[in-house]
Amino acid sequence: MNEQLSAIIMIVLVVFVIASIIIGIVNALRINSLLEYSEDGDLVENLNKYYENVRDLQKKLKISSEGSMSERISACESKVNMTLSKTGIVNFNAYDDVHGNQSFALAVLNQYNDGFVITSLYGNSSSNTYVRSVREGKSTTKLLNEEIEAIRKAMSGNIE
Repeated sequence: MNEQLSAIIMIVLVVFVIASIIIGIVNALRINSLLEYSEDGDLVENLNKYYENVRDLQKKLKISSEGSMSERISACESKVNMTLSKTGIVNFNAYDDVHGNQSFALAVLNQYNDGFVITSLYGNSSSNTYVRSVREGKSTTKLLNEEIEAIRKAMSGNIE
């Protein structure tokens, strides 16, 4: 019985030694593959550089005078909504004796549909230009049908 017990113990020890060798080889391969990513083979130095870069980035993101990053993003989004980014244009003949659609109405709006309409009426003997303010897609001034169409195109994003 002692011989069987010692044989089992011997087998367990051999398996343990083989498993330890395999684990050691795998770990050595992992370390070597990690070292390949470093320029000079110094993994600790590269990890320190990495964490230093992360700390620098955290400092840049925490700008005390202008608030947190989410506050800055909200401020930028608010400014973007105010930019004049939507346009619509309609060419037309303002007078019966003029052809070629030389007159136009150009609507320029922001995301809230606030902005202006520039209208140019081209005639044989004169050319007149008008600017009308637009608030929420409407104007307090009576608009030409072409100006209304230009505003509609700007609001829909269709500039045909």
